[in-house]
Amino acid sequence: MTLQPLFDYKILLKAILSKKNHTNKILIKSGRLAFNYIINDIKENNNKINKIILPNLICDEIVMIAEYHKIEVKYYNIDNELNYDINEIEDIAKDENNIIVLVNYFGFVKDHIITQKLKNNFIIEDNAHVLKKINDDNQNPFLDYSFSSLRKLLPVLSGAEVYSSKHKLDINQDSRFPDFGEMKYSLRSLKKSRIGVSKMGHSSNRIDISNYNIDIFSKLIINNYKFSYSQIALQRRKNFIFWESYLKDNEINFMRSININDEICPYAFPCYFTNDEKYNKWLEWGKSRNITIIAWPKYHKDTFKYIPDNFLRRILLFPVNHQFDLNKIIS
Repeated sequence: MTLQPLFDYKILLKAILSKKNHTNKILIKSGRLAFNYIINDIKENNNKINKIILPNLICDEIVMIAEYHKIEVKYYNIDNELNYDINEIEDIAKDENNIIVLVNYFGFVKDHIITQKLKNNFIIEDNAHVLKKINDDNQNPFLDYSFSSLRKLLPVLSGAEVYSSKHKLDINQDSRFPDFGEMKYSLRSLKKSRIGVSKMGHSSNRIDISNYNIDIFSKLIINNYKFSYSQIALQRRKNFIFWESYLKDNEINFMRSININDEICPYAFPCYFTNDEKYNKWLEWGKSRNITIIAWPKYHKDTFKYIPDNFLRRILLFPVNHQFDLNKIIS
């Protein structure tokens, strides 16, 4: 069982034979490049950004983009229930004219309250783990930009969406043929073993921002195929609740809980451990059963000094991929 959906050529064929049903999506290659585009858009009209303010629970690619732009990076703290202290953010941003990133982790969308003290900053909502309802273009009017990462929740090879209720977005909407890595990725379903373990720390500062275009296969699927948000979300909630029940007596700390009728489409089941022994035990358990359990996030090497030796270093994500039914996989 994989964390992210497996590409399905049958869905591609159906998309090719279907009429386009979404015309207002602004699509580019990845969430990483969506974030880069947003920073470029902000800098185009304001070249004196003071800081990029990020949560200390953040993947390396976002930090790499921030550092690429040679803007100072500051961090605010995230607690073990995925909450932040708005007063801490206000204090870091008190000089104004900063870029502040607020993350909706694992599909749990927060109602971010933008206080008066934050009004003279640029607020970006990171929805990389969120699957929006089809044709739902609603955005918090106090946010400047949002971006998603569609490949994390839909069976596509690339794709991210950028949206803004405040700014006009002008992005080339051309597409390209999938590259070698994407074609290889499209055949993942043929592999007998699909384990994946993400190790913390990043050894390279190289980042490719040369091609913003989404691949043509993914563009066709996103624009033409009629996904059922309700069916996807329901199966993901069922899988999430399965892990709650299966793991409850194993000294594992759950970060969030849901009910079957909740209006949420979870990306994964997040939990954390108090010691390395149990943390590594469950990584090995996933390997032995061909279930992709990953250590998350892959921190950037420059972020480690802001990461205390607590739950932030021992988070695991268990898969809730809607293409699988955990009740049939694990007895």
